[in-house]
Amino acid sequence: MVKTAVSSQSPLWGLTLPSVVEIINGMKRPLPILLFIGVLLLGGCRSEPVDNPSVTPVSTRTPELHDTQSRSRDGMIMVYVPAGEFEMGDNGEERARPVHTVTVNAFWIDQTEITNAMFTEFLNEEGNQVEEGVSWLEPGAGHRGIVYGHIEENDGAFRSSVNYEDYPVVEVSWYGAAAYCSWAGGRLPTEAEWEYAARGSHSLQYPWGNTFDGTRLNYCDVNCTYDWRDTAFNDGAAMWTSVGSYPDGASWCGALDMAGNVWEWAEDWWSEDYYAASPTDNPQGASSGTLHVARGGSWFDERVGTTTFRRAVLTPSSYRMHWVGFRCVVPAHS
Repeated sequence: MVKTAVSSQSPLWGLTLPSVVEIINGMKRPLPILLFIGVLLLGGCRSEPVDNPSVTPVSTRTPELHDTQSRSRDGMIMVYVPAGEFEMGDNGEERARPVHTVTVNAFWIDQTEITNAMFTEFLNEEGNQVEEGVSWLEPGAGHRGIVYGHIEENDGAFRSSVNYEDYPVVEVSWYGAAAYCSWAGGRLPTEAEWEYAARGSHSLQYPWGNTFDGTRLNYCDVNCTYDWRDTAFNDGAAMWTSVGSYPDGASWCGALDMAGNVWEWAEDWWSEDYYAASPTDNPQGASSGTLHVARGGSWFDERVGTTTFRRAVLTPSSYRMHWVGFRCVVPAHS
């Protein structure tokens, strides 16, 4: 994208149109002079790139790995995940068996989890609706009666608590997460899409590699108050924290917080036997069920709960959990 600017070095810079006309009228051979002036004016214009001219806008070329774009509805930065094949699952994890080969089409995935600020904008436009007897969000309430969500409702208006705008939204039902993604122009990721964005074609154990590093994610470390806390690492947070706080934990495609901080809803219904019969191309999960899958682990979990293949199984109404959030995807052809 370029913008055109008239150079201040042009000989006619600063002359008004009447001044130019007077010059022309006062000359005996106005036509050649007029042509000469036209050349000067054209020569005095130059193209100034707004951005790096070597970077072709994504909209005019095929996207590539590490490309990003901003979603217009909520301003979320999305990272590009090219189509590919990987080994999904883990034979050492009961719910992740068996390992099976999967291919996925290209898509864009949110760089981080959806924040309180984004979700309150959605609620203020759409209201806090009820699906299947479950509200999208339970504002001002939380696990054991404590206000964890940091979203409050007053006279029908929703707002995030001060200084918590960039925290991931929690206390959100699967229905609320799915509705938000639809509102934003996308959908929840399938398990296959989520896992591929997290571990890539090398099927890594963690987004950054196969060796655990407690400084690259927010999990139950030395700051955690639970019995299973890991005193070997200090990640700097006792509970969930601002999205994107651990850039060194980025996955191969540039997605952040794919391990820890909060669990993330997936599109798929849970089926115990689905992996054994999973199709190879773009698996969508079971066609129906009573439980949905969440991925990624959270600040509440020990290290084994933050692997790229770990699956949590939750009821769609499990919104009274301060360790469950979500992110969205948009197919690359959209």
